[in-house]
Amino acid sequence: MEDVLVSIIIPAYNAEKYIADAIQSALSTTYRRYEIIVVNDGSTDRTQEIIDELAFRYPVIRTFYQPNAGASAARNHAIRKSKGTYILPLDADNLLAPEYVSEAVKILSENPGVKLVSSEAELIGEKSGKWELDDFNINLLCRRNLIDNCAMYRREDWEKAGGYCDDILGREDWDFWLSLFETGGQFVRLPMTGFYYRVRSDSKRVKTRHLHKKIIDALNIRHMPLFHRELKGSLHYQRTYSKAINSVINIFRPHNVFVKTENLHVQKMVYAANVAGEAKRLLRMKDDEVRYITFDDKRFHFPGTKISRSSARTYFEPTNPLHLGYYEEQVSFWHLKSYLVLATRDYLSDLQSA
Repeated sequence: MEDVLVSIIIPAYNAEKYIADAIQSALSTTYRRYEIIVVNDGSTDRTQEIIDELAFRYPVIRTFYQPNAGASAARNHAIRKSKGTYILPLDADNLLAPEYVSEAVKILSENPGVKLVSSEAELIGEKSGKWELDDFNINLLCRRNLIDNCAMYRREDWEKAGGYCDDILGREDWDFWLSLFETGGQFVRLPMTGFYYRVRSDSKRVKTRHLHKKIIDALNIRHMPLFHRELKGSLHYQRTYSKAINSVINIFRPHNVFVKTENLHVQKMVYAANVAGEAKRLLRMKDDEVRYITFDDKRFHFPGTKISRSSARTYFEPTNPLHLGYYEEQVSFWHLKSYLVLATRDYLSDLQSA
């Protein structure tokens, strides 16, 4: 177990007040094989100077600089530069407990089905005391972020999940956890204080509250197959009641999605057919992957009935390898929209060779 290299990654932006303490807490770990990767995300204060001083004293620290691009880009940058089998992110204003890394490594090493290990936490800064955290389940995770960024996972799972989404500038860890658990896996919260979370009135979490709706819209594009499975539809701005809201919506404005492959990326592309333009950016789609054909049908909808036919469904050919699926939505009592999703030949070749 002690032979597994752990990469502790720290993105830092204008963190001169806290970065030294964060790095020192990582250096205090009782685990033997680790490295610390610090990415300065375009700071304009003394952050880089402080990092350089510590890196000079401790060879286990490696530091990199990037123009300001946000925490997600900085974490991805750090992970790409790292060498560890296991990854543990640490925010630049938080602190690690000495035993956390060792205990988390033990869980991941002994349990292949576990994808993520977190811990209990203590609040520091403008509040103190134990941080009360909800128990984990995937349905609740779809409606609320249950896990702090300071949680350990395997590098290979970061790669499979596609890394952190650079386009989400707030709650990016929540988006990543959803990506991680879309394909299953277990979560373990250690019964110990593993890190210390700093409460600040000027924190990024506070500063990005105004982006709430934009973040929810992005999550809906990136995780719609999961949300349809767990919430029966979209995640709403009133997140807690999403499943109940969707139950009512489905009576009056039903939707239906068919995808003929279990490939998760293809499923996401079909589920996002009604927002194809934005989906190309958030799903990192290439222009030559798929094309969408949109149909408008006149159809009276009697509340409570399901969609029985659409133009997209009519033109969909199950045996045609270029036909990936279709999306149908009743947009009013008299109007049905449907989308036929077609792969390009180059993308189909990539799928078949994957």
